[in-house]
Amino acid sequence: MKIKVWSGILRKDAEIFWGLATVSLVAGLALNQARDIPLPLVYISKQARMEQMISRLVTGQSIASSDRPQPIALEELADLVKEGKGIVLDARPEIFYRQGHVPGALSLSREEFERDYRRQRSVLEKDWGQLLAVYCADSICDDGQLVADALSKLGFRRVLLFKGGWNEWREQRLPEEKL
Repeated sequence: MKIKVWSGILRKDAEIFWGLATVSLVAGLALNQARDIPLPLVYISKQARMEQMISRLVTGQSIASSDRPQPIALEELADLVKEGKGIVLDARPEIFYRQGHVPGALSLSREEFERDYRRQRSVLEKDWGQLLAVYCADSICDDGQLVADALSKLGFRRVLLFKGGWNEWREQRLPEEKL
């Protein structure tokens, strides 16, 4: 008798659990589809996500093929910043940008490239031939390379990449800004 009672209670609990799980799944999928840019249901690599963002930014246009970004040394980047000869772009997530960045640098994070590009579009597209120097956290961070490549694909002709990144900049005790 007790086994039948427990069996019935467990069956009822399992039905409630699966019902709630189903409702939660359906609600989550519906909310995701309501987003401006729905989250993918399957993993997409960083490179593939960048390609998707680039294609959304250039709807109706052909994506320009350009040379790969050129490397820039720390001394050259410091001179560029000091003399204001170009635009410096920080490819790190915005939270790190806020904690400290190269003076005058704009945030153009790899994670939110499309959003950040739209915010900075008027500054960036003012002169397609201007110098753009991109950096990330350090030499093993690939976000700077992805952002620099994306800018080249968007048609910018003078894209530079500082591989040493924020860590090398700080190690040399060069000036920094914080928000």
